[in-house]
Amino acid sequence: MADDGGSKIPDFKFTWIIENFSYCLPWMKLKSPTFTVDTMEGTEWHLLLSFKVDLDPIYITFEICREDDGRPTVIDTEFELSFLDRNGFPVVKQWNKSLFGPKDILGFSKFFELKDVLIRTDNDFLEEGTLTVCCRMWRIATEIRGTSTCLGRSRLGMEHMSHQWIIQEFKTLNLGVEKTLLIQTTSKQVPSLSLSLFLDGGQIQIEITQGDECASNMCYCKISLIDVEKKVPFSTQDQHWFYSNKKRKDVWRFPIFLTKTNLWLIKHYIYQMIP
Repeated sequence: MADDGGSKIPDFKFTWIIENFSYCLPWMKLKSPTFTVDTMEGTEWHLLLSFKVDLDPIYITFEICREDDGRPTVIDTEFELSFLDRNGFPVVKQWNKSLFGPKDILGFSKFFELKDVLIRTDNDFLEEGTLTVCCRMWRIATEIRGTSTCLGRSRLGMEHMSHQWIIQEFKTLNLGVEKTLLIQTTSKQVPSLSLSLFLDGGQIQIEITQGDECASNMCYCKISLIDVEKKVPFSTQDQHWFYSNKKRKDVWRFPIFLTKTNLWLIKHYIYQMIP
């Protein structure tokens, strides 16, 4: 249904803070902490964010779910789901109403485009990678004074690493010859990475692959050239979704930002990798 919700005071309001949402993957399904609505017979609920990966562009699906809370009462409710800006005001919202029994789910399959949340230049949605969403609820045909509120928080796990790669005898590197670096991670859930550096004409190409038998994941990487004075004359960053595929290894060709001519202007240098 079209945006509505109105300005009337809700019976219940649940705010869900999702840290590191900017690192989410399209195949993830994010479930909020369970919240109990005392003014609706003590029923238990949660929110669910998922992604319509079969669409181009990818859309966020936003749903409210009543849990199997052991209470047979059917709740007649209006609800509003929204994404909030850093000041707590809704940037996008949608409204609907329905009868909810145990295990019932309702929401919006095309709530908002994922890319518009992740890459908006005005950064309305994400503050330091954190997304804040809100659910407001009204029980139909009842009059309740005041609003009960609840706050939930989730955090997407990440691993940060920094490595220095000193490439010996780089001046003599010829076409067809590769230099490699293996980066071992500290977590069993995060795959190891292998970096290969080689010349592609006069350009320096870096390819990144991940270890075998690993789940799909997102990798952000910043690669910098550092001179002997610890200054950074060249640097770039990029991101890549590694898809789990046992038939074919996923190779990330990192954007070219260096040429051998560039490096001839600098006598001493090392690479710093920050996946």
